[in-house]
Amino acid sequence: MALTRTQEEIAARVEDRKPADMLGFEWQEYAVYLDAEHIRPYLGDPEQSWEPTVDDPTERMESYMDFAWDKANNERGVSANRSIMHYIAWLWLAGENDLLERVQDAYYNNYHRYGKPILKMICEHFGWDWHRWGDG
Repeated sequence: MALTRTQEEIAARVEDRKPADMLGFEWQEYAVYLDAEHIRPYLGDPEQSWEPTVDDPTERMESYMDFAWDKANNERGVSANRSIMHYIAWLWLAGENDLLERVQDAYYNNYHRYGKPILKMICEHFGWDWHRWGDG
């Protein structure tokens, strides 16, 4: 599934999510999809060149699963948490609103086991075999 959000929507999402994301785990995932005009407020050097990401957020999600499961399986708290924040951003960018709502609910109200239930939920939604990454 390709990127479904406009530049204006992405910029608004950055502004909405940035204040609560002090370490930039989530909001920077949106920012990399911004074009040069919309990224300017976030670049330290106004003359810095910029090329936005053009890859499919869904492909990014699948290729990141190995890393995300590794962090969850090895109980790497901050890294496992950061992985879920990346997935929240990618799901939003891909327009996967129903899954995003379920993931956010699990993340904000029932986060446990280093996010494994959330990773499993994402895998099952996309038809990816979570068993190849999970440790049981």
